[in-house]
Amino acid sequence: MKKVSVIILVVLVLTLTVVGASGCVGGIQLKASDENLGNYEGKTPVEGMSAFDLVTQSYNNMLVEENYTREEDFAFQTLHVKLATRNTHLVRKIVDGKVYNQEVIYGTGMDKGTCAKRFYYDGSDAYAINNTAGNNISYKKDSNEYTVKNWGEFTAFEGNLQNELSVLKNKITTYDISSRDMLSPTHDDSVYMVDGVYYCTLKIDCALDKMKTVQRAALEEFLDTLGATDEGFEIDDTTIDFAIAKIDGKYKFLIWKRNEKYSGKHATMSVRVSCEQTCISYYTYGNAVITNDDLLNLA
Repeated sequence: MKKVSVIILVVLVLTLTVVGASGCVGGIQLKASDENLGNYEGKTPVEGMSAFDLVTQSYNNMLVEENYTREEDFAFQTLHVKLATRNTHLVRKIVDGKVYNQEVIYGTGMDKGTCAKRFYYDGSDAYAINNTAGNNISYKKDSNEYTVKNWGEFTAFEGNLQNELSVLKNKITTYDISSRDMLSPTHDDSVYMVDGVYYCTLKIDCALDKMKTVQRAALEEFLDTLGATDEGFEIDDTTIDFAIAKIDGKYKFLIWKRNEKYSGKHATMSVRVSCEQTCISYYTYGNAVITNDDLLNLA
């Protein structure tokens, strides 16, 4: 979930689409628009496999993975009234204890979040860039191409390093999905296989009592995005679709896609805001390299 500062004048639908992403792992070529992701019509479940167990194993394997690249696309546009748009692309590299993260955000209209950020941890010290000069950053929607004319220079990171590293290395979602108790009553725990890839979905229980307690962190992000209060907040059960492959004897994420539909009453205006958003990440393993171009003045 991303925070978007927008003055809301009418009922707003926020739609996020993902374009252009793809990954190749162990000879498996997948695209972000993979037709099997979250689509199980006509498919037969793999006997004896559990979606929750498969995702849990894959997540635990990610935590100890020494070399991988994660890319993520996020985009939204306001419909009916063109108040704002936002497009974001993230690249994260984990290489033998080192961490490199790059994110470019391009906003238009009332979205003021345009920036280009980099973070680098060399195993002992950390450095960062937060370039908010909007005239340095451009985006071509047709080709999903981002351009940063001048990144600037890395300076010493001044935030909480352990918190930052925990988010970058461990977090795939704000939701607590550590227990089956967090799954929706209508969750389907089946796993499906197509061409050597395992597909499954976790459906998270987003009943209001869950959101106000065990999923409170996720609720706070939604309310912050909406500029709303608890009262009147509604959300459908969130789904996270996964594509997973067995690589070098271990289950590993190839792609995951999260979809959320929610609404709430704006805190300062008598208007209800309806939103739908999707975030997608895709992974490649064993070929991540932090380059001199990544490091700029640190190279």
